[in-house]
Amino acid sequence: MNLIRITCLSLLSACLALPGFSQNAAVYPDIFGAYFNNMSLISPAYVPEEVKMNLSLSYKTRTGALNKISTLNFAFTRVFNVSKPNNHMLRLYFYNEKDGPYIHKPRAYANYAYKIKLAENTYVSTGIALGFAQTGFTAPSATANGNSISPDGSLGITFTRKKLNIGFAACQMFNSEVNPVVAPIIYKRYFNSYINYDFKLSPFVVLKSGFLWRALPTMQDDLCLFGMFEYKQLISLGSCYNYSKSLSFVLSTNLRVGKESIFLSFVYNTPFFTKLPAWTDSVELNGAYNFY
Repeated sequence: MNLIRITCLSLLSACLALPGFSQNAAVYPDIFGAYFNNMSLISPAYVPEEVKMNLSLSYKTRTGALNKISTLNFAFTRVFNVSKPNNHMLRLYFYNEKDGPYIHKPRAYANYAYKIKLAENTYVSTGIALGFAQTGFTAPSATANGNSISPDGSLGITFTRKKLNIGFAACQMFNSEVNPVVAPIIYKRYFNSYINYDFKLSPFVVLKSGFLWRALPTMQDDLCLFGMFEYKQLISLGSCYNYSKSLSFVLSTNLRVGKESIFLSFVYNTPFFTKLPAWTDSVELNGAYNFY
């Protein structure tokens, strides 16, 4: 309970301390089209259900002339005391974003979360992630090279009631500033608010749905809405719309044998229903191994 109180107070303080706009260039991590496949990037309080151990890998790349712009995320998750009312989780994850051949933005974090039972089928979890964020330039000219590392972290809280999940997280909470070349870059604090809910349409079909609001202080917010039709917990098909930014089509499968499963997902991100001036698409590949 102390961790929950500390997290709530820290989140409130972060909201009240939100600074005004800065003249520095703000940096925010790229968001995957199928963000719900990478919930560890949305909130450090996210604890997967029924899973004892998880290994996940996600890769996103632009197509055509922009194929050197990519995003990679790798995470290892271990949940302890899964069968008990209260459990806790340890996660290690690495994230790297490449803006072409010369700019890279790697990050690495250690994430701890604690989940407690409030009532029948009702839980609350809080989490914290601490690590570093880096921005590096490796241009052919030696005068254009630069590399800066800064501490980074996030706090989150999630409420779960049966198939309903509601969460909030404060990310890049330190407002860290780096100077990789000349102009300073700031990892501006931003906030994620999300809600997920599963509708059981029949004994074999479930509609997984959710909404994410990523409040970005110096850019247009991300407003994402997704829906996935899942058949017999084996195959899923659906889409995710990020308002005025992208429309993603998602195909996933989850192959389970005994206490193990392998999850695979293909995502095609399009500029349909967006305000982008040109055709900019990308593809994503997601894979995961789960042990129950």
